[in-house]
Amino acid sequence: MHARALPAPMGLFMVWLLAMSLGSLPESATALDFSGDRIVKRGKSVVMAHVNAKEDRWRFEFPIPQRGASVIIVRVDRGTAWLIFSKRRLYLEEPIANDYRLEVSEKMPGEVSREFLGDEMLNGYPTELFEVTVAENGETRQYYRWVTKVQRFSMKTVSKQGEWSEEFRRLVFTEQSRFLFELPQRLDPANPPSTMQPTSNHQ
Repeated sequence: MHARALPAPMGLFMVWLLAMSLGSLPESATALDFSGDRIVKRGKSVVMAHVNAKEDRWRFEFPIPQRGASVIIVRVDRGTAWLIFSKRRLYLEEPIANDYRLEVSEKMPGEVSREFLGDEMLNGYPTELFEVTVAENGETRQYYRWVTKVQRFSMKTVSKQGEWSEEFRRLVFTEQSRFLFELPQRLDPANPPSTMQPTSNHQ
């Protein structure tokens, strides 16, 4: 017997139902809206920031200013970053630096292999722990990477040698306002030479 074609309204309903079911599948971590505290350690250096993220737009607020900026807004869609000097009501526009690129998806850039090590609760989220091998500048490096089971978000990454780590704490996956990623009004453009020139030079 041949399957009977569905009536047009029923056929449209089935297409809609399929689209809805596919749309309910978890998104990749790079498309998730979230906020949280980011801690990056490199040797003895520790940089903390509160992060808001929406798709390809990120906002960093620093308790200790970085390069004089208390806020950095990254707009990948524009290929630019705004460094905001709040006390002086100035901003500086420049290309996106690697330090302000978020790589929070399950896989690491340059990843060549991974080994599952086990399950672990981390910062309130069930995660899977992996040992990841990455090719960087013709060399291979190993990292430990904790990935949330539901969102497939990289909660924590630590180099196997221990000289570098990145971790998110107080993480909340919730929709972020687009206004967080716009340049505030009543800011003047900074003059790069005078803004970036150190006030004193000890050599």
